[in-house]
Amino acid sequence: MKTILLAGLAILILLCSSSMVTAEEKPGIDVLNKNVWNGSWASEEYTLLILQNGSFIAGSYTPNNITARDPGQLKGTLSEDGSTFSGIWSEGGTVSLILADDGESFSGTGTVNQEGLLEEPFTYTIHGTREGAIPDANNTWTGTWKTGSKTYNLTQNGTALSGSYTPFDLDSDEPGLIDGAISEDGKIMKGTWIETGTFSFIISDDGLTFNGTYTTELTESAVTDSWNGVKI
Repeated sequence: MKTILLAGLAILILLCSSSMVTAEEKPGIDVLNKNVWNGSWASEEYTLLILQNGSFIAGSYTPNNITARDPGQLKGTLSEDGSTFSGIWSEGGTVSLILADDGESFSGTGTVNQEGLLEEPFTYTIHGTREGAIPDANNTWTGTWKTGSKTYNLTQNGTALSGSYTPFDLDSDEPGLIDGAISEDGKIMKGTWIETGTFSFIISDDGLTFNGTYTTELTESAVTDSWNGVKI
């Protein structure tokens, strides 16, 4: 009788252990095999297109208001259970600037990469003024410049130019980098700009919403903000 009781107890413990493992490993939805991330999503300011193929995933986002926000791309990886999509977002475009004869201001245009959504890219105008004196007569683009919404810190080395820019209002725009080439007469700069940050989205158990965060920089100290979406 004692042997039977011990055997029954052992079986009961085994069954309980098996049920616990199953409960822990059972996901709310089979994200990896059913490509649940695949599709269009709507957030407060963007429409996102996410393409999933198993654990491989990428996407793009388009602002509801192209004059206030820029479109961009999402590239990242899925967690082992498929519930978290995290990686880096990026935005880019071109810039073309003309330096005034006195070297104290510039004017020009910039474009925003439309990710193939429009036949022609969105174009905007730029006007900037120099802060301080010209530091190097041979590299007149070098210095700090202010436009209507950003501060540019540019460094010219012959015909090469690089730098960064910071918006006055970090809540409505992101900082970024700029690279370009200067014409032989030193008057025209043509180049590209890029903005990047990190993101992390967590999908709900029913696969219809995600809750997430993003940063506007790639540093560990970057401030996070919320980015949530609903499947369309």
